[in-house]
Amino acid sequence: MSPSTLLAAGAAHLRGDLEEVERVLAERLTSSVPVVSDLGRYLVESGGKRFRPALVLLFYKLLGAKGEREDAVELAAVVEMIHLATLAHDDVLDEAPERRGRASLWKLSGSQIAVLEGDFIFSRAFRLLNPQPFAIRERIIEAVEEVLEGELLQESLRGRVPTEEEYERVIRGKTGALIRAACAVGALCGDPDLPEDRLISIERAGLLLGMAYQMIDDLLDVFGDEALGKPRGIDQRGGWLTWPYIRLVERSGDPRLLELLRGPLEEEQREELRTEMERLGIREAFAARARALVEEAKGLLGWLADSPLKAVLFQGFDFVIERDR
Repeated sequence: MSPSTLLAAGAAHLRGDLEEVERVLAERLTSSVPVVSDLGRYLVESGGKRFRPALVLLFYKLLGAKGEREDAVELAAVVEMIHLATLAHDDVLDEAPERRGRASLWKLSGSQIAVLEGDFIFSRAFRLLNPQPFAIRERIIEAVEEVLEGELLQESLRGRVPTEEEYERVIRGKTGALIRAACAVGALCGDPDLPEDRLISIERAGLLLGMAYQMIDDLLDVFGDEALGKPRGIDQRGGWLTWPYIRLVERSGDPRLLELLRGPLEEEQREELRTEMERLGIREAFAARARALVEEAKGLLGWLADSPLKAVLFQGFDFVIERDR
């Protein structure tokens, strides 16, 4: 299934709910301070896949939609607000000039204002979260802590070659944790009495899906098509060496390679490295690892009754692997 077909299929089930999420985002990111509202609007209008809110809403519906729909919509908005706040901070750390084809927030407004805007969005997200049951609040707070731990670990590893275990710890935290929380809080809103073993399987599936999501992001950072709006080489330029580079250093046995990777690369050098990764099967192996995580995640959710919603969910899982941006 192509990405456009997938999105059309999902929209038929979630269009009204996602429109409500957009309304909540626009409403909650306003302020009496004009610059705060302007920057919040800029982030929201930058678009994005709204993948995390869609997961909240899908699990809410799949688990029976027993809770209030308004709560599910607000939880979807909370998860997206936390994601937006981390993006505002990430782009400052990575010095990424663009996101989704538009200037990054820090490039538009300066690093200090971008960081403060991210902090403001975190604060508004937690205000929305306040009335929710403890089990839901706890999972989102835990996820935020893990996101920040993952980001801090990544920062501590810049400029050297991480181990594969360190790389996996980073992606579990910075991306896996929030996607896990999106799935879990949607399920708990859908069925507050969900048996513990089923909730655990949803959380594990969400974590694996999130790790695969970040792995594909990292693969696109090396091999993506810049014409589609996905700049390449941001990780390496910022001193963060992801799994393809880790494996390349391991496989090459060339002590000069690490020194090369620590500095800025010319496009010709990048192309040579990509060619070598292809020759060594690194691209294929990395994509296969991500695919295996997604298939494991699907297997953990085999107990969900077959339905059009389950088909959309699993198509969304596949889209994580098939996307090109």
